[in-house]
Amino acid sequence: MNMSFSPKAVKVHRLFPLLSSSEPYEFVSLEWLQKWLDESTPTKPIDNHACLCSHDKLHPDKISIMKRISEYAADIFYSRYGGGPRLTVKALCKECVVERCRVLRLKNQLNEDYKTVNNLLKATVKGSDGFWVGKSSLRSWRQLALEQLDEQDAEADQSNGKMNGNTLNKDESKEERKEEEEELNFNEDILCPHGELCISENERRLVSKEAWSKLQQYFPKAPEFPSFKECCSQCKILEREGEENEALHKMIANEQKTSLPNLFQDKNRPCLSNWPEDTDVLYIVSQFFVEEWRKFVRKPTRCSPVSSVGNSALLCPHGGLMFTFASMTKEDSKLIALIWPSEWQMIQKLFVVDHVIKITRTEVGDTDPPETQYISEPKLCPECREGLLCQQQRDLREYTQATIYVHKVVDNKKVMKDSAPELNVSSSETEEDKEEAKPDGEKDPDFNQSNGGTKRQKISHQNYIAYQKQVIRRSMRHRKVRGEKALLVSANQTLKELKIQIMHAFSVAPFDQNLSIDGKILSDDCATLGTLGVIPESVILLKADEPIADYAAMDDVMQVCMPEEGFKGTGLLGH
Repeated sequence: MNMSFSPKAVKVHRLFPLLSSSEPYEFVSLEWLQKWLDESTPTKPIDNHACLCSHDKLHPDKISIMKRISEYAADIFYSRYGGGPRLTVKALCKECVVERCRVLRLKNQLNEDYKTVNNLLKATVKGSDGFWVGKSSLRSWRQLALEQLDEQDAEADQSNGKMNGNTLNKDESKEERKEEEEELNFNEDILCPHGELCISENERRLVSKEAWSKLQQYFPKAPEFPSFKECCSQCKILEREGEENEALHKMIANEQKTSLPNLFQDKNRPCLSNWPEDTDVLYIVSQFFVEEWRKFVRKPTRCSPVSSVGNSALLCPHGGLMFTFASMTKEDSKLIALIWPSEWQMIQKLFVVDHVIKITRTEVGDTDPPETQYISEPKLCPECREGLLCQQQRDLREYTQATIYVHKVVDNKKVMKDSAPELNVSSSETEEDKEEAKPDGEKDPDFNQSNGGTKRQKISHQNYIAYQKQVIRRSMRHRKVRGEKALLVSANQTLKELKIQIMHAFSVAPFDQNLSIDGKILSDDCATLGTLGVIPESVILLKADEPIADYAAMDDVMQVCMPEEGFKGTGLLGH
């Protein structure tokens, strides 16, 4: 029988018996040999780069993917196909073998050394033979050692991955390792910013020489600080300066608190709507300045001292005042703080005043009583004031993830409970029912004011320019009451989407929801909240459709519930 073989098959048939290794021998990639035996693929040059370590020698962990062949066969392969590098019997990396043995030995020894170190830490260190170790490092040294050993294994697996496009993966792994190296290593928690021993003794502990030698086996590159090592001299100087600054800040805070006691305690403050009789001039500073100053006086060691009044935040770029007298008595009153003339003299001595803002009361005309006028210096800038109002209105219509409040109310008495109390299975009322059952005079005042719209409007306009956001006081925030829930909404959200949120919050179906805001019914499900006038901090009233007591309908229900006479005595009554 005649059989024909391909030229490659003939070559393989002749060379295969010569592969058996004998002295001397070489290593060839097993993957390449498998492709050489495959007749369907052309043979490429030999590539052994994937098996090299960082020292360009054969990695001990890569021997499993190598094949040992005779040197005679290797000479034939390299002469025919080329490639490399050739890995002889001397190609195995001694350094990697030693390191691999060290890692395996340490892994096996880790648990035993952990118990030994714990026992050594219990002994009191005497003399100057100890070493400083960070307390945080001591608590987690076993985990750090295990992670470090695992990283060394991972580096061995990833070393020199140059085949099949692994070069990119290697670059990526290098970047990941750089990020990991930024984390603190063992005993680096007691390093100061200057690379010396930190001055805080609460963060470190003295351990014996034996314990340190055990730890050093796992962390040979850890910073070493003998017990006689001096702390960082630069940090000592900075600490001394910090203590002096703290003492200075306390002295400044005490002096300012003594000079402006009423302003600090927010007592005896003047009011524009009820102008005090004993003065014709009141000065204005920003509320943000007052709040920051109070923070410093309360905690002078934690907060920086306030050096400047910063009234420029209340002025426009042209140097004009941004608020009218009427607005400063209402919605803009939370942005300013009124100062008595005597307090202003102290403020000028204690702080740098960039701009003087004051309001003067004058009487004009011959009428009795004369007409009172209030003049501000600097004067109002009408253009910038109008621009501020327009910007506020735009912000009210263009918001995302703002908070609104939905309050569930019932205007009418619960007819079902009053007319048919025997149908009420539960004798307890919910908190919402108790809240709604109050007389008109006892209802929550927050929601009585929503009809007038004055106080509610103040709260809703409080955070629409950057400066206003800084001066919101805790007492001015909206206070939730029973029966009310906060929802996060956006201006471009439709009313239908809001109803779905309300359904999840109150378990009221969208078609049973009657929503209103400031007396205005919200009915267009396709309209956005911005076009409907819903602004941040708004309160939307939810009126759920309630069942109406219909005695005829109730009789029908009772008849359905009563069993028919014809089924008496049969088993059908139980179904």
